[in-house]
Amino acid sequence: MRIPQALETERLSIRRYTVDDLQDLYLFFNNEEVTSSTDMPLHRTFEETEEFLEMIVRSYDGEEPLFAMAISRKDTGKVIGSCGFSKLEFSPDTQIYYALEPEYQGNGYATEAVMKMLEYMILVLDIERISIYCSQENTASINLAKRVGMEHHGTFEMNGKDAEYFLLTREMYLHGN
Repeated sequence: MRIPQALETERLSIRRYTVDDLQDLYLFFNNEEVTSSTDMPLHRTFEETEEFLEMIVRSYDGEEPLFAMAISRKDTGKVIGSCGFSKLEFSPDTQIYYALEPEYQGNGYATEAVMKMLEYMILVLDIERISIYCSQENTASINLAKRVGMEHHGTFEMNGKDAEYFLLTREMYLHGN
């Protein structure tokens, strides 16, 4: 799998993490408001985040890189979130994920990042099925999934909790659905 150095949108740079992102990433993963709506565990220590970041950065040059990228604002360079995707073990889908710092939510940044990621996943990597799983309480993610053209395919139990399941196929994307 090819992981680009960066994907650019009008306002964002979706780029590989670097070791210089440690402080921003620690604040991000140490924020319960951020991690509560993701599969990521809360990082209680700086060292946990440092190990995690080093693993991501090392993986970029490996046989099986982690597709985890920083979302940063072009105008300030500030890392405001994280996004990426991974193949699911229990499904033919590839799950896209994203999270933003609370102060940057509600400004269209997540939609902008996800749309760019979908474009790359489908047009460059030829991924056939992309899904979003989110809790029933996460109305922002539910609305985002709908905005980017995903179809709701029901409720699915994930990690002992009910999750809303949204799907976008390559065919749907290419035909404007």
